[in-house]
Amino acid sequence: MKIKSLFIALFLCLFVASGCTSTKVQETQNPNKISLPEDIPNFVTEKDFEKIDWDRAATEIDTGTSIDMVGNKNKLGIIGPELKPNEVEKWLWHFWGIDKGELTIVGYNQDTSNINPVFSDGGWSRTGVGGGEINGADASLPSNVELPKAGKWALLVYIDGKLFDTLVMDIRGK
Repeated sequence: MKIKSLFIALFLCLFVASGCTSTKVQETQNPNKISLPEDIPNFVTEKDFEKIDWDRAATEIDTGTSIDMVGNKNKLGIIGPELKPNEVEKWLWHFWGIDKGELTIVGYNQDTSNINPVFSDGGWSRTGVGGGEINGADASLPSNVELPKAGKWALLVYIDGKLFDTLVMDIRGK
């Protein structure tokens, strides 16, 4: 009888322990959980990431010149080389509907849910959007950009602390 009771107690302990372990593993493997970095500007919220339309990829924008621009027509565009992981590139950002402001860009990787600054120096924001009309846009700002990993990225673009637009881009490996 003691052996049977011991066997039942051991079985229950193993059952409870394996159930707890299984739940814990599932929680840590959830790649869709958003965790905002401590130093991210306070106007960036988790709701901004929930609104991303991953099917609305950046497209080519006709500038009327031989210059290639990609983005969201009549809202936001960039001129610059295709971005590769861990390579710094210079992009010229173009904005329609604004003439000045502070630019903040937040990168969000769809596969890993990692949130990264896009500016190559690790900062979140830049002042100086303006400069008048260029390539059909109302304002512009040059910057150096970099992302750490290949994959599908959403670039959340804020002007003066308000979500302005989101660019969805595939960053291909080297």
